[in-house]
Amino acid sequence: MPKKKLKLNRFFAQLTDENKELLLANGTSQIVKSKKVLFTEGEDPEYVYLIRSGIVRLSKMTVEGKEFSVHLKQKDELVGEVGLFNEMAISVTATVEEEAELIRFDRKTLEKIFRENGDIAVAFMKWFASHTQSTQSKFRDLLLCGKKGGLYSTLIRFGNSYGVEHDHGTFIEVELTNQDLANYIGTTREGVNRMMNELKKERVIDYEDNHILLLDIAYLKDYLQCGECPVEICTI
Repeated sequence: MPKKKLKLNRFFAQLTDENKELLLANGTSQIVKSKKVLFTEGEDPEYVYLIRSGIVRLSKMTVEGKEFSVHLKQKDELVGEVGLFNEMAISVTATVEEEAELIRFDRKTLEKIFRENGDIAVAFMKWFASHTQSTQSKFRDLLLCGKKGGLYSTLIRFGNSYGVEHDHGTFIEVELTNQDLANYIGTTREGVNRMMNELKKERVIDYEDNHILLLDIAYLKDYLQCGECPVEICTI
């Protein structure tokens, strides 16, 4: 059975208690139901959201009209932060995947807080830099290693982001269908079915209570020729 959740540094968790209180005092708390869209690709940014609980998925539409999942954000992360300090339209769609408690900030208010509080601004810059590197490395895996490498990279990233220690490996707490995985690597469900069956046959993965159990992460990393990058870079 699952044991200990893996730990990652998140934006809000890096702040002092005083700065957490300052930030929360300038936002509005709200409970958002699953499948609610917070904003859509192409919109002008108005709000930035801090996740206190739940999960928010970011996605883009391809030129063929297919949805491509980009990130799955969780507790203590920001959503909509790409609209800060610029007048560019939002480049992704944000959908609540699991009922969430969010703190909503007016974009201008949050920009003012960052300008006036260096500690909060530095914490944001550190988190945003890691987030940007994670995005770049994910697309690098897709471009250089093909669909199979994209799948292996995605499994590792889910393990790092949503994995808990298990007697036989890493248990991914998020329930993922093969269609979900296909959306993260831009391929078909049938293609993912085939690759996942191969991994199960090779005892690289297994399933427990409809969740993926990573039995041999080293196998996935060896295929990708992974370097020793920080775990924060290899997240979903």
